[in-house]
Amino acid sequence: MSHELRQLSYAALAAGARQACIAPCDHTGYFSSFDQNLIDGLPLESIVGDLASGAGKELDGKLCAAHSSAALVVNTFGPWRRDPRMLRIGGVTGFETMRFEARCPTGLGGTPPHLDLLAYGDSPVAIESKCTEWMEPKPAQFSASYDRLRATHGHSPWFAQIEQLRMNPTRYQYVDAAQLVKHALGLMSCFGERTVRLIYLYWEPRNRADWPECRTHREESEDLASRAAGSSISLIPMSYHDLWAEWDRPNPPAHLALLRLRYDREV
Repeated sequence: MSHELRQLSYAALAAGARQACIAPCDHTGYFSSFDQNLIDGLPLESIVGDLASGAGKELDGKLCAAHSSAALVVNTFGPWRRDPRMLRIGGVTGFETMRFEARCPTGLGGTPPHLDLLAYGDSPVAIESKCTEWMEPKPAQFSASYDRLRATHGHSPWFAQIEQLRMNPTRYQYVDAAQLVKHALGLMSCFGERTVRLIYLYWEPRNRADWPECRTHREESEDLASRAAGSSISLIPMSYHDLWAEWDRPNPPAHLALLRLRYDREV
């Protein structure tokens, strides 16, 4: 059933892109260039620099898709890339700087955790954004190298999730718990004991109440957040609909109506 939801979501997001964008996308939902997939007026030089330094290879074609999670997060937060002082996420504001595809190394080998967005300030906020990716199950996996973090991170409830998920890698059907654990450990390595909010920001169709997958996904994200409670890295699940509602008042950003026109779709 999740495969059906994802395919229908692709079609709905492509329809939204055709309605909201000047340039047309093809029948598969892809634009001929990534800039056609982004809203007007974004500081593209800074954004492209961020994406080019990341590990996701978003500029190699994935950013051209109407269902691209990178395009979703860039279209949503891009207007604040150069000046995030007025950005508000989960009640937090007053950011000094922000960047997309921010690296938070754990000190282990391999590709370090990359956050879709990291906003720096008195209260840092990190974002892991999902569009339709969560609709396909992904068992949790951790290499043996993560055991080397026990001395520094073993006190954290996030570290306790490693062993629990190794014993039951399919505990979550939709939430990519291993990725969120690795993000949290990377943030802990970079920020120490400083409090950081890790926002798990995800897209859902407008008629999410019609899809049991959406309900299960929400319940799973809340369950992981409760298991990680007490850590300096707090997990805050939030849908894009929740975020848009937060931005409604006061003084909604100018691009909010365009975001809803494009992404608030029924399947």
